[in-house]
Amino acid sequence: MNNWSHSWAEIFFLFMQDHLALMMELLGMVPRKIALNGQYSRDYFNRYGELRHIRKLRFWPLDKVLMGKYDFTEQDAKEMSEFLVPILDFVPDKRPTAAQCLAHPWISGRPRLLQPPAVNTQVMTSDGNVHEGARDKDETEETADRVSHIEITGTPKVKK
Repeated sequence: MNNWSHSWAEIFFLFMQDHLALMMELLGMVPRKIALNGQYSRDYFNRYGELRHIRKLRFWPLDKVLMGKYDFTEQDAKEMSEFLVPILDFVPDKRPTAAQCLAHPWISGRPRLLQPPAVNTQVMTSDGNVHEGARDKDETEETADRVSHIEITGTPKVKK
């Protein structure tokens, strides 16, 4: 490898290492199983799943970054980070689906409820009697209703 190639390889390594550190400062530690599972994991992480070459991390949650660095209001920062942080989770299975993302209040524009409404299955009839009624639609049906107007065209191209 010539000096030019060696220099770029070193710059790339430093960039990737710094990028991982920034992600961890924002999102927390990478789970050990994830950290040690990649082809180049040993280049970046020690056997405990800690960064090999960067020891001191300063954790700074996304909502605090948005308020401190970009002058977001506390409410805007909270709402945006509640949408983005789960998408960026290091564990792929914990990330929300596209339908869940589309249904999120930050995207859909719907007001966010602090707590899910209690499902009342009792219905009062006109004669004053109380009967068990039908439950509201479950989350899957509700999400399908919200995204049913979206049309995806074209054939996805998969790289092999």
